[in-house]
Amino acid sequence: MTARTLSYQIPNELARTEAIVQAQPDRHSPLRAVAQSLSRRGVAVAKVELVNTALAAFTEILFDVDPDGVEPNLDPDGRLLIPAPWGRAGGRLWGLRNTEQRAFAWLMRRRSEEQNTPLYVYDVEGRQWLLGRGYTRRSAMAYVRTMEVTLPEWRAAWSATRSTWARQNLGQE
Repeated sequence: MTARTLSYQIPNELARTEAIVQAQPDRHSPLRAVAQSLSRRGVAVAKVELVNTALAAFTEILFDVDPDGVEPNLDPDGRLLIPAPWGRAGGRLWGLRNTEQRAFAWLMRRRSEEQNTPLYVYDVEGRQWLLGRGYTRRSAMAYVRTMEVTLPEWRAAWSATRSTWARQNLGQE
């Protein structure tokens, strides 16, 4: 009879954190090390870092300019011409899982509706995303740096986009 072993893999978002933990000398029992490796503490923070990085990279790329001075990723009317990390087509392209993309989309829609001058605006009728009025590369990057996605925002988005089954059977994260 062979013994079964469960293989738990740490999400990619936590790879840097795990490397730091492993660099410290082991002062505790092996059971504590196992418990720490299975803990999901810090996952939400890592996801916030992931979406903030995607948002900054997307915003930077959006304002790329061709040699003739044309911005190829942005329509003259402000429509985004490349897939956004929070869009259905863009989530995977930007390295986000479906659940992360849905939470990010919920968060960006919320910002679009609630902020006075959001960086990205969702056009409900056209079902498309637009760059907010008056934003230049410089002001857009300043917005991204000062209005980063926060942990409470991410937790609200994550909670709002969980499936009905998950909410009923798994409780809160």
